[in-house]
Amino acid sequence: MSSRHLTIALAALTITSSAFGQSNIDSVKKFAWTENCGWTNWRDANSTNQGVVVGTAHLQGFVWGENVGWINTGNGGAPYANTNHTNFGVNIGVGGFLNGYAWGENIGWINFNTQPQIGAQGARYDSAAGRFRGYAWGENIGWINLDDSTHYVARVPTCCLGNADKVSGQVTFGDITSVLANFNGPANLDGSSVGDADCNGVINFADITAVLANFLSNCP
Repeated sequence: MSSRHLTIALAALTITSSAFGQSNIDSVKKFAWTENCGWTNWRDANSTNQGVVVGTAHLQGFVWGENVGWINTGNGGAPYANTNHTNFGVNIGVGGFLNGYAWGENIGWINFNTQPQIGAQGARYDSAAGRFRGYAWGENIGWINLDDSTHYVARVPTCCLGNADKVSGQVTFGDITSVLANFNGPANLDGSSVGDADCNGVINFADITAVLANFLSNCP
């Protein structure tokens, strides 16, 4: 995947909706494979500011395909009715199964409501694992594989305040050690960086405060 091409495309992108927020897709687990078009990147649109956001009951934001361009999963005005071009988008339904449509500027509609056709392998969001599974279908591009065990799209874990070492379990002195070891170091804006105990993209004294305020508490 060419970062140069992505940068050029981002510079030329004009998005009319103002409903987007920073993507909460994982900084590493952000790619899905299409059988005919190669990799799609679900996170990095406009420096993550217009990448895909996983909500409680819908998706919004843009996917980038090096070979197919932009794919719009919805503008945030959910639930999406999907009756015409003004109210389309991908909803998260019962059991995490997805329904609705995304729109690709060069490839047309992508159907995420595949459970009725392929059953348990239908496209869905697995909230327990924090990742997508199954397959979506594009009439012009074939199957989009969300089910690979290695290359898949995942959501950044929900912030556990005080959990500086990003290991699930109890907040302990080890979390203070993680803050100090990474103090003033680089941190991702999604709060996933080791040392970032308050998940705000900055590693500083406030993170030590977050550890102490939640000391011995348990993460979900």
